Amino acid sequence: MTDAAAGAPPPPSHRSRWFVLGYGAAQTGAFISFIPLLTLLLPEKAGVIGGADKALLLSLAAMLGGLTAAAANVMFGALSDRTHSRFGRRRPWILCGVAAVAISLTLLALARSPVQLVLGVIVFQIAVNVLYAPLTALVPDMVPHAQKGLISAWAGAALPVANLFTALVVSRLAGWTGAQFAVVGVAVAVLIVPFAVRLREPPAAPRQASFRLSLTALRDGRFRALFVSRLLAESAVAINTLYLLYWLLGLPGGATPAGWSVADVFASLLVVSTLAATFGGFAGGALSDRLRGRRGFVIAGSAGMALALGLMVGWSAWPGLLAAQLLFGLSHGVHATTVAAMTAESLPDPTRAGRDLGVMNIAIAVPQSLAPACAAVLLASGLPLSAVFMAAAAAALAASLVLAAARRRG
Repeated sequence: MTDAAAGAPPPPSHRSRWFVLGYGAAQTGAFISFIPLLTLLLPEKAGVIGGADKALLLSLAAMLGGLTAAAANVMFGALSDRTHSRFGRRRPWILCGVAAVAISLTLLALARSPVQLVLGVIVFQIAVNVLYAPLTALVPDMVPHAQKGLISAWAGAALPVANLFTALVVSRLAGWTGAQFAVVGVAVAVLIVPFAVRLREPPAAPRQASFRLSLTALRDGRFRALFVSRLLAESAVAINTLYLLYWLLGLPGGATPAGWSVADVFASLLVVSTLAATFGGFAGGALSDRLRGRRGFVIAGSAGMALALGLMVGWSAWPGLLAAQLLFGLSHGVHATTVAAMTAESLPDPTRAGRDLGVMNIAIAVPQSLAPACAAVLLASGLPLSAVFMAAAAAALAASLVLAAARRRG
């Protein structure tokens, strides 16, 4: 039952630019809450605490944290679905999440043993999803279909901004661990709290009879096709993210520009891919809004990623590497933005948007652990790293085929 069906006023046909920009800022704050930790601060802490066993400690913390994140996203999305207060359904959880993130970052900054670090990561992932699950549910709650592509594009820009914040701010405070964690907490609050305080949510649907954590959304054919497609596409993204540096290290001499180190090439490819992803996200979001269709963009995005990974294996020298990562970034941006908008339009039960978006988040979280495990199996069997990238290309292609085969229109 939708709000309109329950007698509540329908959502507005247009959200203001301030709502769109505010939501983009809040999403950026959410990404800043975890990107600096996962890419820089957690490896640093694991190195200090774990010593020679730092890789094992980091892997254990990341794996348990990832499993916690997947479960917590579904749980807190479902809890926000059932929240009824004069402050709204999602807003109380978002504000509590900001406070919980600050507390968990403090615990991680003070961690002095492997057990404290692992427990700190688990608490942190719970805190992040207290914030993130209801924040993502605002899109199906409050954004009309005609703007879902635009607002998904702004949300998609959160990742590159969080990466830049990590590189330009957090990394510059190396040696001052407390300051690094503190600046992350301050940035999260500054970007999210103003939006949350000013947020005015629509009236909620009547209170649901029971609280249920379930995967029933997967019974819906359209949602299920999106889930499988996104699981496959995110597996390809995980492989490209985790193994690109190793791929560059294994290239023969002369494959990269003269005078460039592997670090120089890696940094250049990362910048190019990030910029292309940002452009692709905004272009895909705007065009899919204008054309009132998402499916073709999602299919094109995953197919483009498959082509890019195949190109990198087939033309593993400069400028082939540059062309491949440029295409991969562009395709990833188009896919990420339009699949998020399509998901927000495809929820089987709008009254349980938080829970069902949490289910979809499993398709994003699981590949972070599953894809490296599959890669390890291929490498352990004696296959080269190129086989891993070709498997990733096959996964991205399969993602487009799964969605193309789905009968219901997007």
